[in-house]
Amino acid sequence: MIKVSILIPIYNVEQYLRQCLDSVINQTLKDIEIICINDGSKDSSPDIINEYAGKDNRIKVINKQNTGYGHSMNQGLKLAQGEYIGIVESDDFAELNTFEVLYNTAKSVEAEIVKSNFFRQVHNYSIFTEIFDRYFDNCFSPITQNPGMFIPRASIWSAIYKHDFLLKNGIYFNETPGASYQDVSFSFKTLASAERVFLIKDAFLHYRMDNPNSSVKSKQKVYCIFDEFNEIEKFLKDRSNIYDIGKYIMSALKYRHCLNNYYRLDDIFKFKFLERMFEEFKQDNSSRYLNNAYWQEEKWKEVQLLLNNRNSFFYRQYEKVQKRYAYLNWFLAKIKIYNNIYIYGAGRVATNTLLKLYQRKLTVKSLIVSDDGNNPNELMDIPVTSIKNSNIDKEKDVILIAVSEVAQYEILYQLQTIGYKNLIILTEDLKQALALADS
Repeated sequence: MIKVSILIPIYNVEQYLRQCLDSVINQTLKDIEIICINDGSKDSSPDIINEYAGKDNRIKVINKQNTGYGHSMNQGLKLAQGEYIGIVESDDFAELNTFEVLYNTAKSVEAEIVKSNFFRQVHNYSIFTEIFDRYFDNCFSPITQNPGMFIPRASIWSAIYKHDFLLKNGIYFNETPGASYQDVSFSFKTLASAERVFLIKDAFLHYRMDNPNSSVKSKQKVYCIFDEFNEIEKFLKDRSNIYDIGKYIMSALKYRHCLNNYYRLDDIFKFKFLERMFEEFKQDNSSRYLNNAYWQEEKWKEVQLLLNNRNSFFYRQYEKVQKRYAYLNWFLAKIKIYNNIYIYGAGRVATNTLLKLYQRKLTVKSLIVSDDGNNPNELMDIPVTSIKNSNIDKEKDVILIAVSEVAQYEILYQLQTIGYKNLIILTEDLKQALALADS
């Protein structure tokens, strides 16, 4: 019996494909099938697939014209014979025990979905990433017990899904162009339909971040996010048992995704996108999809402004982006004048800061911590050093204070008292600026 069918959508990934396939064929769970869907690759990816298929009869190959991620995944789902479905994207790779742990967990708790945390992969660096802050090692029905389950990123590849469950609920991918947001509707439909979801705190899948903030420059992809939510709306209307709560979650989630998409758009598309966004939420309001119980207070105020004074909303969003770019440019220019960059902190904020600086090819000399001894020796090959053992030049080096908001100003005061001159706090505004696409 095939326990897990692992779908691998492939398009021009010769640089990473061998690592991906090695991680899958060497899984400790042997009762698997590996479905490679070649979406019209023009590089050596087809040759690599055929090479591996010749050595492992568990590999099945689908060759097709380039029709996009959603169509590729649906072709894989139609061919799959496994009890559960797993996904490994072709530039990612999995820990060797990934599917054994996920499958055994699913069977032991009789779950339709088992979902784990994951690693963000930057070259040789693996950064543990939590999807949710709580609810791990627990089984529940998310749409009735915890609507907040829908807020974090989809990360559909950090889970397995019972095959019969997908078929019973008619869950497939939306077949829009390229690889643009098709995980959004798939994630929503699976979580909304499931009766038993189990979350594992451990991480298994390594999600590669080659260029996670690349801007959307293709006219064909600008409005794909709306296609995903139209698909979700259609799905909900056919399911009266989850429609009433699902429509509220859908609209709140759509707003968050729309803004994230807006920030990634090339400037020539921004205004037209906001016009479309206005029409979408005007319709949601008429359909009574808006319920402030499912919105963050700030976002609720924003959508009301959009509905009641769209010109003011457009201006505020434009102004917000421009301020972030100005802040980003100021920050990058400022830290480049110093001899060395140090980061104070070694937790989640410091890790994200280190990652963003690394992506911008900025070198961090060391991470600085207190003397409590509860920190790692290094992070992403950068040494972690206590403040008393550091060799920071108080006049010529800069320290970025990358700690939780409640501790920022206490750390700032302590460092100023010691005599450090060049200190920058990683405020929320600065973190948002660092998350912008490279200009």
